[in-house]
Amino acid sequence: MTTTTDRLPGAKITVGPQSWQVLQREDDGRAPLTLAGVWVGDAPSTVEVRVARTYDLAPAAGCDWRDAEMLDGNAWRITIRVPTGGPYNLETRVRTHGAEWRNSGDKIWHVAVGDVWVITGQSNAVGYGHGPVVDPPALGVSLFGMNDIWRLATHPLFDSTGTKYPANRDSGWVDVSPWLAFGKEILATAGVPIGIIPAALGGSPLSAWDPGNPDGAYLYENMHDMIAAAGGRVAGMAWYQGCSDAGIEQAQTYLERFTRFITDFRARYGEVPVITVQLNRHLDGLSEGDRGWAIVREAQRQAARLIPQLAVVSSLDLGLSDGIHTSATGNVILGQRCARAALGMHYGVDIPWRAVDVAGAQFVDGARNTIRVHFIHEDDHLVFLCAKPADFTVEDAGGSITVSKAWVDGTTTVLLELERAAVGRTVCHNMFGANPVSVLRDHLQRPVLAFTDIEVDDSSC
Repeated sequence: MTTTTDRLPGAKITVGPQSWQVLQREDDGRAPLTLAGVWVGDAPSTVEVRVARTYDLAPAAGCDWRDAEMLDGNAWRITIRVPTGGPYNLETRVRTHGAEWRNSGDKIWHVAVGDVWVITGQSNAVGYGHGPVVDPPALGVSLFGMNDIWRLATHPLFDSTGTKYPANRDSGWVDVSPWLAFGKEILATAGVPIGIIPAALGGSPLSAWDPGNPDGAYLYENMHDMIAAAGGRVAGMAWYQGCSDAGIEQAQTYLERFTRFITDFRARYGEVPVITVQLNRHLDGLSEGDRGWAIVREAQRQAARLIPQLAVVSSLDLGLSDGIHTSATGNVILGQRCARAALGMHYGVDIPWRAVDVAGAQFVDGARNTIRVHFIHEDDHLVFLCAKPADFTVEDAGGSITVSKAWVDGTTTVLLELERAAVGRTVCHNMFGANPVSVLRDHLQRPVLAFTDIEVDDSSC
């Protein structure tokens, strides 16, 4: 039915982005923006379009009032390459030739050009973090909701209300996640608006994301559907998962399956950066499960060494809001850590971004009762936060060896004094098990990555 307003002079937009949408920028820092529609007015007329910053209405560079292509049947169309930044307002008007006034038309609000990140993994990626925390929204960080509508990103990011994607409808108590803080830190430091696609699901195993799973990777395919609906392109992926694969059998193949997942993802979306989180603590871990949790963490540590443009950050020092989920405060800290990794690895910001990692371990002398553990990527120096640290465990041919004393030697090494001399092949672990102690930090208070089965070398003897 035609209404009176349909006959009023102006331009109507029928093709264009949503309000709050983040358009994925291309290599030149700009994104193609296509608008199309119909116009009403006296002939001959021209539809004009501009892209203006929301906060001061100044036109974006090269995007002041531009003439659209006028098509048959009162249709119009225009494509503008918009620079990184925003949020922007997209405005239209109709100029009737020979007339002084323009007739204002449709507008789209708060569109930005920046980077879109997809969030994958299980419950700690979703964000079950509870407790008081200040993590407000910010213009320039948007969320592609599960209802296929872009909005300003606010907690909870993983809201299943009206979802179009029942595959990742989460029935847990979703609350504060790391990714709003992640987006805000990148925006504040690099000046790049961030769009977030929430594709994770609580409790999901790696098999649900593994394209090599013969039974089908339903969450992986669901993620592709979400990306397509959000615009079809992403700048990167954040991954936080592992609890559901901490059994010994699954843990032993974690690195192989995870590598296949990343390889297939990049075959579809390009060599984009990936930020991962090393598996957090589990307060109710059993002794049999301790080794499985350690193996998964070691696989995650190795992935960052073996896969280009992939960074891993630690979560083992962060508080929990229950037996296994990082708290609200912890998630804000974690989001900032993940952002620093992205800023240093992908955005070219000169900051310490690599996680503090083990470089090797050697016996100090032939007595084999003292081990020197070397670390890399620390900022300035290492320090233990308590007098009797218990981060390290050692095993040899005779079983476990108690570490009677541990201390920082210099700035980048730790010495471990053993209760007895080691016999045969000896390995060292740091933060072993489901619920390990974590007190070794660098000058920036960053915890070291957990590691397991690092063989102790006799070469220095």
